[in-house]
Amino acid sequence: GDPVKGVYFIEGGKVKVLAGFNGKDEKIIRIASNDMILGHRGINYKHYHISSEALTDTTLTFLPINIFLKIVKANPNMAVYLLNFFIEELREAEERMDSLLNFDPKKRIALVLLKLIDCFGYIDKKSNLLSFTLSRADIANMVGTTYETVIRTLANFEKLKYIDLVGKEIAIKNISKLKEIAAD
Repeated sequence: GDPVKGVYFIEGGKVKVLAGFNGKDEKIIRIASNDMILGHRGINYKHYHISSEALTDTTLTFLPINIFLKIVKANPNMAVYLLNFFIEELREAEERMDSLLNFDPKKRIALVLLKLIDCFGYIDKKSNLLSFTLSRADIANMVGTTYETVIRTLANFEKLKYIDLVGKEIAIKNISKLKEIAAD
């Protein structure tokens, strides 16, 4: 709801991007980390219609909207980069909508685990411990299911030796099995 004043570039940290639908609870529409952009959805609006929340200590660089637009207009490479970024974001949103409508929670949770690997990576490759694990409630929010379903599914993945639950953190033991579930 704040006035659009510019865009933000994530220099370091992890962020979740939220949108409210029909005046109800906010849903996580994207996760973001280093070298990603925030605030771009407000470019053509007077007020931001989404929000973001830092998941870790985060360093941002702010670029006023008028300067940002001048850079984009003057730099074709930047314009093409942004176009590709918007296309990828739209593709991911379409896939997420398809997932919510057509896939069982097990597949949706596997997809979120793969997204966490892709976006946030591992603390170190040896342990395969995710560098950041969303809360179970945030995972449920992203996949459109209940907290309890997330708990049961993660416990089942652990039993099948696809993951290890290390307290509240998750270590990936068998990424190929998660990819297999996600592709089914």
